[in-house]
Amino acid sequence: MKYWLIPLVILILSLLSILTLSSIAPALAPKQLIFFMVGFSVFFLISKIQFRRLLKLGLIFYIINIGLLVAVLLLAPITRGSTRWIDIGGLFTIQPSQLAILATSLFLINFFKKRSLTNIKNLFLFLLYTAIPGVLILIEPDLGTTIVYLISIAVIIFLSRTKFRHIAPLILIGIAGIIFSWYFVFQPYQKSRVTSFISPAEDQDASYNAQQSLIAAGSGKLTGKGLGQGIQSHLRFLPERQTDFVFASFAEEFGFVGSALLISLYFVLITAMISTAEKSHEKTEKYFCYVVAIMTTFQIGVNIGMNIGILPITGITLPFISYGGSSILSLIGMLGIVQSIRIHQKQKVSLHLS
Repeated sequence: MKYWLIPLVILILSLLSILTLSSIAPALAPKQLIFFMVGFSVFFLISKIQFRRLLKLGLIFYIINIGLLVAVLLLAPITRGSTRWIDIGGLFTIQPSQLAILATSLFLINFFKKRSLTNIKNLFLFLLYTAIPGVLILIEPDLGTTIVYLISIAVIIFLSRTKFRHIAPLILIGIAGIIFSWYFVFQPYQKSRVTSFISPAEDQDASYNAQQSLIAAGSGKLTGKGLGQGIQSHLRFLPERQTDFVFASFAEEFGFVGSALLISLYFVLITAMISTAEKSHEKTEKYFCYVVAIMTTFQIGVNIGMNIGILPITGITLPFISYGGSSILSLIGMLGIVQSIRIHQKQKVSLHLS
């Protein structure tokens, strides 16, 4: 097992991120470099800790994360219509919603490792513990992160072989929740993202971002316009060029070839996580690896999809490429845990062979 594979891919992705930001948003590149330096320190520190020890801290992480999510709603200033960030001494901000998947998955996997989710009582408790952070994130409001959170945590239910007659009502509850949220939770700008995707001609103002993103991604053609030569991003036609629409910025400057390389790196990363899950004999390890794999895959698919116009805009960032410290530290921490599982799998194999 090539235990160096995951850190190598992260390193290449981090270099691509810094290179892209140095072109489209030069002021943010040094900050992103600091995020990655701290992130790699976290990665290697966590990779040295056995997974079973991290599981025991799941409840503490879960409680702390809920406390931070509540603090966001009570104390954080409103930024662009939502409250998501906590300012730490004016030096940097953290986004607790980005830490929810890590904290909640560790807590749930540990709490239910000896409890069957085929039992209706246990399933109800699972849903309750999942819903608490989910609702807090939704009312910030942060629809994109809420979707990623719920889909990632739902993986545990499906892996635990929960009976279909128990899952079917959950699907109906989910549909009802979407309808309720549409009328009572979603902000007008969130609704316009969906309606403009369905009927762009009827809401051209709301579909502007998607149109500019598609123009940027397509104008890169085969090899791209070159670093620093992207028109859409540099002339500010492309909104949120450093976060939500960073893939369009990347595609404009590096073209189809660069985009294919980026997607290939993601494929290698996700394959490594799935391989780690399949080689694990521990149910808890398998569950966690799949949670991270599905979370990463979903974020990549949705972000690229909305950048090329095949999915509505949801505000989901591109892993390791988009600017943002909380998302980087959260994902790199989760991959550090996957790396820990990979390393200890290798050690177990070596002990068995000896």
